[in-house]
Amino acid sequence: MTVTRKPTSLPSPITRTGEATRPETPATTESRVVARPGKNGTDGFDSGKTASRPTNFVDRPTGHRPDPSAPVLPATAFAFGPGKLALAGREASTPVTLTASATPNAAVKDLQAVTSTVSFDQDVALDSLKLNLDLAHTYKGDLVVKLTSPSGKTATVSDRQGGSADDVKGTFDLSTAFKGESAKGTWTLSVEDKARADTGTLKNWGLEVAGKTAGPVEPPKPPKPTGEPIVAVFDGGVDFKHADLDSAMWTNPNEIAGDGIDNDGNGVKDDIHGYNVGFNSGDVMKGDGTDHGTHVAGIIAAEDNGQGNTGIAAGKAKVMSIGGLYDGADLLTNFERGVDYIVNMKQNHGANIRALNASFGDEYRDAASQKRWTAAVQKLADADILLVAATANGNGSNMNNVADMPANLDLPNVITVASMDRNNDKLARFSSHGDKVVELAAVGEDVLSTVPGGDWEKMSGTSMATPTVAATAALMFAANPDLTAAQVRDLLVKTVEVDPDLKGKVSTGGKLDIAAAVKAAKEFVATPPTTVAER
Repeated sequence: MTVTRKPTSLPSPITRTGEATRPETPATTESRVVARPGKNGTDGFDSGKTASRPTNFVDRPTGHRPDPSAPVLPATAFAFGPGKLALAGREASTPVTLTASATPNAAVKDLQAVTSTVSFDQDVALDSLKLNLDLAHTYKGDLVVKLTSPSGKTATVSDRQGGSADDVKGTFDLSTAFKGESAKGTWTLSVEDKARADTGTLKNWGLEVAGKTAGPVEPPKPPKPTGEPIVAVFDGGVDFKHADLDSAMWTNPNEIAGDGIDNDGNGVKDDIHGYNVGFNSGDVMKGDGTDHGTHVAGIIAAEDNGQGNTGIAAGKAKVMSIGGLYDGADLLTNFERGVDYIVNMKQNHGANIRALNASFGDEYRDAASQKRWTAAVQKLADADILLVAATANGNGSNMNNVADMPANLDLPNVITVASMDRNNDKLARFSSHGDKVVELAAVGEDVLSTVPGGDWEKMSGTSMATPTVAATAALMFAANPDLTAAQVRDLLVKTVEVDPDLKGKVSTGGKLDIAAAVKAAKEFVATPPTTVAER
């Protein structure tokens, strides 16, 4: 199949073609509209023909527009750490600092001992060692706490000291006890309760060691992503308590819910099911658009439990919520922050993030913003993450010459989606199109899915078509984990079902064929060099 390439650059300013014009006032006739905060409450490409739209139509959110008078906040405004194991220094005899921590949350029971371990991969001769300890106990005079090195050397941290005072908590300098020891190997912390009637919990502990290495030091290898493919839903937050979604959510295995601690060292506290970019927190449900985000997530992975709807990738994929997209900073800055978060979680924490669902977008005419959008999506490409983006809801408007971001970016990991009607035989009347910038269409009218509060509703819009494609991609990654983002995109466009109504409207002239795409993924064997269909 020949796929027309998207323009490699987007001129600024853009002269639109087709029917798409920005309305002066928001459309308010729809009974089910999720309008983004911002100028008009529409996706910016509404031609004003609201009469023909379904009553449950949902505009594609655009988020806040940048305030020209405010300084631009780059993605680096929120820093995300690589993880709990940090290494500095690569030259021979260079000072090296290592950290490692554990969060066992282990019960300390009467007349029993509990142990916990951390490990270092580097052979560093120690000059200093500090133990950071959070041990809750109502009578710390009952406790004997010891730290043992990989060589078997043991230092006593506390030997039934403190009487009736609570907790053994703080930083303990054990440099003298372990000076000259090698950091490499497993360190063991033991806590023994020598009396009755008082119990406690070894919450978390960590080591900070410094010394010199005898040779060149290589940084620790990041964990290889494993497990079910994860689709990151950039949107309003996803209601992870919904009965149809509670088992479909990605759960951070290295974070402890509600303790207010950044357990995995990624820069965000309590990011159990994702990250809120608008409020820089782990509370994904804070902010606007949660009905939109929850509906999108349910299309992807709602559980097959006999209630409501069943997601296309139910039981085969997980959803990571990147909420708060329409709060705080503008859409572009929030997108950059979300990209940095998911790339870090994949590359440094082993989260198997394979796709990003982008049921949002807006026109960005200035070159500086276009450059930032491109750089952010290139980060996704470098991390092998597929971007599935919604085209506009412009009532048949042609998007070929519109700087619609991120949908119209020309990168091999981007696939852009228009909406079919409820019968899947025509382009939906509310959907935009563009044979140079939109690859395929999927059903986006009257789609039943989850909404916050344990309910389900039907909504219509390109926002609903897009997660159908993202979920199909997840099924393809599940069927063949070795596929790259570019290869999945290539297979999606090659396996479409050609539809006469889409000729000249999308580059493939076709609509999503889920079964054919998954079958192609199962059968695909990469042969170098791999040819990816040009956009």
